[in-house]
Amino acid sequence: MADSLEVALQKRVDLDQYDSNKRLLFALQLAFDIEDINVVAATALTDSSNDKACDLLYIDRDAGRVVLAQGYESQSATRLQAPSGKAATLHQAVNWLFSKNEPQGVPDVLLGAWRELHDALSDDAIGDVEIWYVHNLPEARQIAQEINVAAEAASNLLRHGYPESDINVSSAELGRETLALRYENSQTPILVSDTLRIDIPGAFEERGAKWTALCTSVPVRWLHERYQEYGAKLFSANVRDYLGSRRSQSNINNGIQDTARNEPTNLWAYNNGITALVHDFQVADKETLVITGLGIVNGAQTTGAIGSIPADEIGEESHVLARFIRCDDPETVKSIVRFNNRQNPTQASDFRSNDGIQRRLVEDFTRLGVVGYNGGRRGGAEDVIRRPGENQLSAETAAQALAAFHGAADVAYHQKSKIWEQDDIYSLVFPERVTAKHILFVSSLMRAVELEKTKLGRIDPEGRLQDQADLLDWLSLRGSIVLAVEAIGSVIEILVSSAVTDSYTLMFKKNLAMPKASGAWQPVVESLLAFAPDQLREPLVTSSPLRNRGAVDKAVSNFRAQVNAARRHNRETFEEFAKHVTH
Repeated sequence: MADSLEVALQKRVDLDQYDSNKRLLFALQLAFDIEDINVVAATALTDSSNDKACDLLYIDRDAGRVVLAQGYESQSATRLQAPSGKAATLHQAVNWLFSKNEPQGVPDVLLGAWRELHDALSDDAIGDVEIWYVHNLPEARQIAQEINVAAEAASNLLRHGYPESDINVSSAELGRETLALRYENSQTPILVSDTLRIDIPGAFEERGAKWTALCTSVPVRWLHERYQEYGAKLFSANVRDYLGSRRSQSNINNGIQDTARNEPTNLWAYNNGITALVHDFQVADKETLVITGLGIVNGAQTTGAIGSIPADEIGEESHVLARFIRCDDPETVKSIVRFNNRQNPTQASDFRSNDGIQRRLVEDFTRLGVVGYNGGRRGGAEDVIRRPGENQLSAETAAQALAAFHGAADVAYHQKSKIWEQDDIYSLVFPERVTAKHILFVSSLMRAVELEKTKLGRIDPEGRLQDQADLLDWLSLRGSIVLAVEAIGSVIEILVSSAVTDSYTLMFKKNLAMPKASGAWQPVVESLLAFAPDQLREPLVTSSPLRNRGAVDKAVSNFRAQVNAARRHNRETFEEFAKHVTH
């Protein structure tokens, strides 16, 4: 099992640039179906010589989660466990990170992370905090105990600092066995192999060329019992399992629980029910269904929400719709898992996947034939964790790049979901006139900035020039990537030496694949980012990154003035770039 994980990791050559953090990022992507892990890595990685025991801090306000992680990659496969001291240092990270008192003596990159975290906590946007120790060695009880102590400390600090918030804190040692199991689970749709009996009110069958399905209603109490019995094994096709419930109107899982408690007879009508793969099914009599094997491919949140409330709060009359699918064809099984959405909670971009603009953009990118674009429509875990990503563009990344390039880095960084949820913001970011070529133009700029950070990070610290060290320090600040895109977008007329009446018409003259498109930007990015540490620092360090729009506007204006003053020195670079651009 561990061997298949290592093979999968070896194939992810796109993550080699992150060196010892490769496994840590793979674990994050596997856990949360992150399509563009490079965008996340550019912000979430904090690993440095002075990282205060925090290699990664992933903050996802939209999903209400935080992951604090430490990583370790042993060069010796014979070691019996990972260093316990490195696990113990997570306690140090917890103390400065979750304390409500602003830390002193930490680098700006970590101070920015602290501010962003507490900004989200103050807004009651976080419901789950996870403490991870990710490594490539066998797991050990001593390590688990150290991580548990760190999680308990985080829980205590959060209860003290944010007593009104309902925040669940958990810990995990993701060593060789557990991470391999998570990977295997993502490939195996049915882990529960028992034979189960269900009382049903009736049923009917549907058939396809390679599958047979039985449709019925199942008692909510039966679903509750199965969750209590098997837990996460029910969701083997989804390593994310059940995501928990928070007391919030916008939280779907909490709504399911409220309905099960207060309107049990309406749960069937309000809820989509479950879809499950089984090895076999048989109607024993009109009121009894016998199934062998159970893997829920859609409805994990329904099952988890119901399974997490006390049994005596569930009404006897409460039912949910259920589809049990029997299929022996591996490729069809993969498609069933994929197109049933794998129990993932709906992402904001999903609501626009059938939008006319997104459908047209998908067709436009297909005609270009150089970059894949999903238009907000996601695949399954296998697509995410095996995809190299170099020439793929997710709709979420495109939206961030568009928003930032057109003067809204704050929206790109803090309001990613609102781009898709609010019509006024969506229409500004994705106007009717937006084209695939323009999206490639701005997205490749963001990719070029990310690559510049990677390039600087690979230089030996002892051989790094001072200006390179200053730029890397700036690029490590949260929000710096999208701020760089906005700042460079603000000087586009200087770059192309002509007036641009509509910046949405900007594009490359040739249809370039993503690597070549970002390569076209690279000389410009290298030249312009020299101004960033001095001119674009304040909006990232004086408050939660990019929260002060006035500070952003002032910084971008100063940046533009500096670029304009130095345009003569960069004339050849700008002229060469302009040869590739049209508008």
